[in-house]
Amino acid sequence: MKSLIVVPNRCTGCHRCEMSCSFVHFKTINPSKSAIHVIRVDHAPIDAPIFCVQCGLCMDVCPAKAISRDSKTQAVVVDYEKCTGCGNCVNVCPYGAVTVDSVTKKAIKCDLCGGNPECVKICPEGVLQYVESNAASYYKRLAYANLQRMELKPLIPYPRKG
Repeated sequence: MKSLIVVPNRCTGCHRCEMSCSFVHFKTINPSKSAIHVIRVDHAPIDAPIFCVQCGLCMDVCPAKAISRDSKTQAVVVDYEKCTGCGNCVNVCPYGAVTVDSVTKKAIKCDLCGGNPECVKICPEGVLQYVESNAASYYKRLAYANLQRMELKPLIPYPRKG
């Protein structure tokens, strides 16, 4: 079993992963059609690729039962024939990794490219890696620990009392 992971502090913000993803799946270079999104956190100069971690929360809220887990890769995949574009999957995703295509009105999310992720192949810095689960667990812990150490300001300030 493998997982897609990000190696902290390597991303240069080149967006090649986004371009590759949209081209492989939609034959166009268009970040809005990508299942991976590189964001820049301005107040802490870092770039970070955001992608589906295959948690499956979206499967539970899909009224059309258009989202299921691939038995081979364990990726959570969208059946575009069944997808109604309701957006429930977008709303439930804690990472903002699912979008609805503005043209097709179908959900877009990472399907791990059938077990051979294109974003991993194209990343010049080795930021994205498709690794065995135990290695993935280590990198996920490392990323979370680094996040806890950073003092990132929220995008929307918390209301002050008094």
